[in-house]
Amino acid sequence: MERRDVLVQELRSGGSLSARELASRLGVSRSTVVRDVAKLREAGVPIRIAPGGYSIPGPEAVRQAVDRALLRREVLRIEYVNGKGVPTSREVEPSICLGGRGGHWYLVAWCRLREDVRVFRLDRISSAVPTGERFPEPGRDRLSRLAEAVG
Repeated sequence: MERRDVLVQELRSGGSLSARELASRLGVSRSTVVRDVAKLREAGVPIRIAPGGYSIPGPEAVRQAVDRALLRREVLRIEYVNGKGVPTSREVEPSICLGGRGGHWYLVAWCRLREDVRVFRLDRISSAVPTGERFPEPGRDRLSRLAEAVG
């Protein structure tokens, strides 16, 4: 397994870890960890940098943010990686969260980037941050588009 893959696994399982802790676990220098983190972030890995160290938000944090946004009709800023591995950042107006085929959960939302209804697989959302902005009840046109997306 490649060192950067191991670094990502450590961050997913270890909460917030300092560069020193990661260097010790990986058997590399602190500067190598800093370089690897920068490369991973450039590649779209959602590594958070905080005073306590590095971390990757888990799926539970994404799910909680989505649930909260659904209840409050609050706009979410998401980092999403599509099925082809292409990362995007966008603001969405969450409408409904559904369980679906293969045990995956999906978020049906109005995507401000595409100006249309989109369906997002929750496990492909690497970060979901509420913006604090509330959105109004959808109009008839948007409701019918949402209904079509849900099928």
